[in-house]
Amino acid sequence: MTTKTLIYSTLLFILLSMFACETHQKNTTYLKGTVIERNSQTIILKKSTQDVRNSGLEIQIDENGKFNYEMQPEFTEVYELIFKDELESGIWSPIKFLPENDTIQFTLYPMEKFEENRVVGSSFYEKETVFNEIIQSKYYDKYNILNQKQDSLYKIGEMESDAYKSISDSINAFIADVSNFKLSYLKNQMNLFGYEKYLEILLEESSRPFYNLDTLKMYASHLRQNIPNHPYNQIAQLRLDALSNFKIGGKYVDFSAKDSLGEIYTLSKFISRNEFTLIDLWAPWCGPCIKKSKSILPVYDDLKNSNFEILAVIGGVKSKTEYIEAIKKHKYPWIQLADINEENNIWEKYNISNQGGAQILVDKTGTILAINPELSELKQIILKI
Repeated sequence: MTTKTLIYSTLLFILLSMFACETHQKNTTYLKGTVIERNSQTIILKKSTQDVRNSGLEIQIDENGKFNYEMQPEFTEVYELIFKDELESGIWSPIKFLPENDTIQFTLYPMEKFEENRVVGSSFYEKETVFNEIIQSKYYDKYNILNQKQDSLYKIGEMESDAYKSISDSINAFIADVSNFKLSYLKNQMNLFGYEKYLEILLEESSRPFYNLDTLKMYASHLRQNIPNHPYNQIAQLRLDALSNFKIGGKYVDFSAKDSLGEIYTLSKFISRNEFTLIDLWAPWCGPCIKKSKSILPVYDDLKNSNFEILAVIGGVKSKTEYIEAIKKHKYPWIQLADINEENNIWEKYNISNQGGAQILVDKTGTILAINPELSELKQIILKI
């Protein structure tokens, strides 16, 4: 090896090592916080890609409004702090940050004073603050005007009027405009800030699609090249696969999970045994999920006679105890598998990690026939009424 080659190889190794440390590390970061003007006793720390309702750890806030926590993340990725009392109220505002420095200082206020929060030591928080301020200044006033006009017509029962429909179209166009701005903004943010925002967009796409799938895949490719060997790459791929397949006429995403006795069930094998299979993904805290499942009980035997079966998975639980409690409480007569602590990534595979669950009806070939069908639609397809 020549001296020139040796120098080049050494420099390349140093650069790669430096880059790896940027995303994959086990350095210690100290979180030090002061909570002002609120009586909260607990704050929750979690990864931004996890569902707060079944993940995260609790950090206690002392009588002086102080909290301290020492974390050693394996990867540098975006985390959130969420006040537990806000979470229990059903409305919460996460404080996002990257554990990129030795110490991060938080000064946190009540939700109505969220803009006064201060986070020192996290470039992510600074970038997100700028990002949100741009969106607010660019779009907030326009949206408020449209929303107020729509509310006025709603209050007088004019939901079927041309004016109401016109405003609804304007709001939808406005939301599309905001979404396009977000994606274009991220073109120059091929970093962990941009990646986290990109993953948010993929989640939003599952309920309100705006983008060409090839465009989203292109962004994922650029991000993978800039940030290789990072957990976000797998999450992005799972969400993109779900956007490609999770639609009427698409194909289910296969998975395996255990029942209460430890027996492993594989979805593809289960589907092949029935003419119709309803994949029922639900969480014990998801009221709409439970309501839909219970609506099937009175006609379940009739549907079974038409070679129909249900394979359910209980998510949104942190332990086997919570899983067993959910089984005992609801007593559904069909199989109930477990996705404890998201161990099988099932919600991620269907791009519903921000939701309580979903029901997917497939035929024997695995083709999706309906997503979240009402009971009448279910009966119509299976019983051919």
